[in-house]
Amino acid sequence: MKAVVVTGPGHWAVEEVPDPAPGPDEVVVEVERCGICGTDLHVVAGEIPTVRYPVIPGHEFSGRVVATGPGASGPPLGTFVAVDPMVYCGHCQQCRSGWTNLCTTGGGLGTTADGAFAHYVTVRSDRCEPVPESVPAEWAPITEPLSCALHALDRAGPVVGADVLVTGAGPAGLLLTRLLSLGGARVDVVERAPLRREAAALFGADRAVASTDELDRERGWQMVVDASGNPGAIQEGLSLVRRAGTFVVFGVARSDALVQLSPYDVFKRELTIVGTNSVRHSFGRAMALLASGRIPAGKLLDEAMPLDEIGQAFDRTRQGLGLKATVLAH
Repeated sequence: MKAVVVTGPGHWAVEEVPDPAPGPDEVVVEVERCGICGTDLHVVAGEIPTVRYPVIPGHEFSGRVVATGPGASGPPLGTFVAVDPMVYCGHCQQCRSGWTNLCTTGGGLGTTADGAFAHYVTVRSDRCEPVPESVPAEWAPITEPLSCALHALDRAGPVVGADVLVTGAGPAGLLLTRLLSLGGARVDVVERAPLRREAAALFGADRAVASTDELDRERGWQMVVDASGNPGAIQEGLSLVRRAGTFVVFGVARSDALVQLSPYDVFKRELTIVGTNSVRHSFGRAMALLASGRIPAGKLLDEAMPLDEIGQAFDRTRQGLGLKATVLAH
């Protein structure tokens, strides 16, 4: 089969590799399309220390079950599915406490196990979520980033009546904006790219601006959510949280990125700083939300590109062009 193989930091190519075979409790999914996430760019660049090279990246995907292994209990052959990409053991203390996204021996498809920038991918059968007929096929890969955004708001807590600032209106920032708005928050968005600022209004933003200088900053915000992963934006965002407010770290920064933090300032303002990592008990809910029609996923997607042109899709995503880039595996 054809797949994108990253052999080490900065080194990747579209290559022919052997087709995968399912093991116990596994299925093979014929990938239809896969979204490009900022995490994929970090994998290619060598900026995530837990990546196990060589690896096939890609974790926001959908496709059809075409083979099943012994004991596979998930959807039957022929089912069109989206796949929760988390890899976890189910036995360590973190998993037994419900924190499967923080499994001590786990990871994810596209980082510690081969992912979906390929014709086929092997996955755990119980990670497959059937896609309802009411969900357009091209929307299905959005299930994964939407489930990450849901987990972030699970961690952040209720937002009814809250003033919230979202920094970054890429695909994740737009999904967070929509969920915050549906949750009853008044949402301001800061984003430099004009196209993404325009999209923010479609996803529920009350105001979308290029800089916080354009907003009334005196009172600050009850919650600030960083969806950029940019250390400068994180540094500024921390300063904009209202007393007794919450700062949510959602965007993925480089593993060696640092920001300055005053412990006294955190103490004085009684700030809550929340980290949020991937998917945790939120994948099925994300699919249900897509099926409900409350997420304008169709407005998020750029025109899909063939797998052979993934380099262009990587470049567009790296430059912040368009909204959500996807590739067609077949």
